[in-house]
Amino acid sequence: MLIYYACWCLLLFLPTAGQTQNRRQPPANWQYLDPVTDSVAGINLQRAYDLLKNRKSVPVIVGILDSGVDVNHEDLRDVIWENPNEISDNNTDDDKNGYTDDRNGWNFMGAKDGTTYEYDQPEITQTYVLLKDKYDKADRTKLSPAEQRQYDTYQAAKPVFLQRYESVRQKRIALADTAKFWQAATQLGALLSDTLLSQQKIRSVDVKGDSLLLAVRNLLASTYNPAYGSFRKYVQIVHQNWALFRKITASDADIAYNPDYNPRQEVGDDPANLSERYYGSPTLKIGQSQQLAVHGTHVAGIVAAKRGNGLGVDGIADNARIMMIAVVPANGDERDKDVANGIRYAVENGAKVINMSFGKRLSPFKEQVDAAIRFAEEHDVLIVHAAGNNGENIDSIPAFPSAKYENGQLAKNVLVVGNNTWQLNTGLVARSSSYGLAMVDIFAPGTDIVSTVPNNQYASFSGTSMAAPHVAGVAALLRSYFPKLTAVQVKDILLKSSYKPSFSVQKPGRSSQSVAFNALSRSGGLLNAYEAVKMALTF
Repeated sequence: MLIYYACWCLLLFLPTAGQTQNRRQPPANWQYLDPVTDSVAGINLQRAYDLLKNRKSVPVIVGILDSGVDVNHEDLRDVIWENPNEISDNNTDDDKNGYTDDRNGWNFMGAKDGTTYEYDQPEITQTYVLLKDKYDKADRTKLSPAEQRQYDTYQAAKPVFLQRYESVRQKRIALADTAKFWQAATQLGALLSDTLLSQQKIRSVDVKGDSLLLAVRNLLASTYNPAYGSFRKYVQIVHQNWALFRKITASDADIAYNPDYNPRQEVGDDPANLSERYYGSPTLKIGQSQQLAVHGTHVAGIVAAKRGNGLGVDGIADNARIMMIAVVPANGDERDKDVANGIRYAVENGAKVINMSFGKRLSPFKEQVDAAIRFAEEHDVLIVHAAGNNGENIDSIPAFPSAKYENGQLAKNVLVVGNNTWQLNTGLVARSSSYGLAMVDIFAPGTDIVSTVPNNQYASFSGTSMAAPHVAGVAALLRSYFPKLTAVQVKDILLKSSYKPSFSVQKPGRSSQSVAFNALSRSGGLLNAYEAVKMALTF
């Protein structure tokens, strides 16, 4: 799931003045600076390029499995992969790879014309819908090992889904009739004082058993924040932004926990048929959407935005080609089927590095993804995956896709990445970053990273989603200038060459505990492009 949009809509209702005025800002392009000479936790990129002067490179394809990429962006269009054996828009599968007109990649979430849905359901709902008929009354003892795992996943999802399904019932009541909603909101305003309130205070108002008033009260209370001003002022703000407010508050009821919602209808595949591979579209229509391809375009820019062109930002790898593979909705969870097919598409069409900046709690069809990761390993492809942004130890808390196969072995070709800030002190690790001595391999810059977003724009995002493409970018740099290196060798170099701070840091999450930095990942280090290139020169 792409986590960067979790709060953006609600922020539209909040005052913007002073939101960041007291926040310390990092140096410009801090992620490329040298931790030794600049005292900033960057990857030391310029010195890496100094070592590469007069060396030849070969183009390296990087598959960006994400929400899609704006292939026409001014800072990306020169580095977008072009399928040499496919003619655009002739409605013919020229290279016979099963994907018609796939000139720049493939969109597994699109209708044939490239129209792409923004909203999918969380994995809890997807699991309930897809597995209910098979496992609701199944006898676990009569199932195969793979089916038993699916059964267990379904049984874990079912009570959570049903609880959330019931919790949004009141939203449906409240939003059913616009006129009645405003009548009820006005009644509530009359019952409440014109001062700053709390959600608890709003919920305490006696509505005398009126079901509509109760539903509207609870809905407005759940979204109220004192920053909006008084309750009456908040009602006015909601009224002015009614269409957006309804879209936000109705998403759970109409989409997330609505078992009848089916965004795949236009795509044309059967989500329960895992054998399907050739569905979707060669394009992704961005149009006026505020969310489609934003995340994927940002990730792509970190890896390979055109260097030295005087525009926007410089990516890491100077001879990479970005392959767009859309498998993650802007809102909701990616589907295992799409992820597995996306990995296979990238491998079969020449990618040597794959970046996956997404994750979720459940994986009902993990075997499909595992098989695709093995396929990538067999074909010498490195996969870089974001650790997640829940501030959790993923050694003990499930996080998918996982580098651990069902048999307990770790995939040799997968690198899992945590998020470090620019600060070489106790604040080095982002509080939101997940970690794990066994399951996280390395940390890389992921805080306040400026990169490309659709329509020739640029923006600053934070998270492990931004850290992973730094690793993918350096991996592409190594595979470009040292093409004889295998995926496993590149992974080994990146881990062994990492910069290893010896101090303690504040533990991610809500804890105030300090912990040794080297206890948070397998390498105990920070990505360092210079040391990686220096080590590669010895091979």
